[in-house]
Amino acid sequence: MRREIANRLEVQFDSHDVLRQLHDVPPHEVYEVTIDGQRAVTKLNTGTTGKAGFEGRVMAFIGEHTSTPVPETLLVEDEFYVAAWHDDAPSPETEQDADESWARAAGGGLARLHDETAPFLGTYGAFRPDDGLGIRSHNEWHAAATEYVCSRRPTLARYGHADVVDKVIEYLDGHPDAFAGADSPVCCHGWATPEHVSVDNGEVACMIDFEHAIAAPGEYDYWRTVFPAFGAEESDARNAFRESYESVRPLPDGFERRQHHYALLNGVYYFESLYVQNQHGRKETSAIAERLDNWITEILNSLS
Repeated sequence: MRREIANRLEVQFDSHDVLRQLHDVPPHEVYEVTIDGQRAVTKLNTGTTGKAGFEGRVMAFIGEHTSTPVPETLLVEDEFYVAAWHDDAPSPETEQDADESWARAAGGGLARLHDETAPFLGTYGAFRPDDGLGIRSHNEWHAAATEYVCSRRPTLARYGHADVVDKVIEYLDGHPDAFAGADSPVCCHGWATPEHVSVDNGEVACMIDFEHAIAAPGEYDYWRTVFPAFGAEESDARNAFRESYESVRPLPDGFERRQHHYALLNGVYYFESLYVQNQHGRKETSAIAERLDNWITEILNSLS
């Protein structure tokens, strides 16, 4: 992989050096590099579901059009991107806890990202990495959410779990009002937890990893953050996150009622990631898959 990175860099830069691997979780790898004497990072695809080029384009858009602090994008190609080193970027060595202090800074920061990108987006759906930041447009979030679930089916079908996706699609098809009342589309980060968002002095210091970005209601990103960062139960940190978010951008009426529908979207995503990231042995993967299947089924039963 180092040779491949070097080959890519030498086409674009006068001098380069691949220093060390920073991250290796399929379908991406991240390396610290120097290019023309400048410290930088490069992220590249290692699998068919990799979205490094897409991520680089989103990050460049965020850097140009919002106040959200992100690494400066230096080069974007279809399969990889290069960004300037950012001293405040989260890393395994510096990852912060999702405590009340982090929550207050991150909540307001996420809301500002949403508020500042809203004017640029008129429809919902996945960004098209082959078309800049064009969107596979849907005028209704329900249609985009259904497409989001359907896009996970090929991977899960390969591992014998197509039925899980089919159950969620069947539910959504039968409940066209599932997301009624959701707010207008914004650029959602998709995984704004401490591993991707660092804070300092009450403000977001750096936001990275936009590979999960999607044009969706702000409440989608809210629940995508709250569930993994704070869990299902109320807490001071969770309450602080909501309070800070709403001090910038109020959440729409009914967003709490819709949290179970977002949990379905999250569940299908987690299921796909289990196999794409491939971080566990066969026995543990099977056990996690069973738990996810049961969890999604329980949500569907509770909504019946």
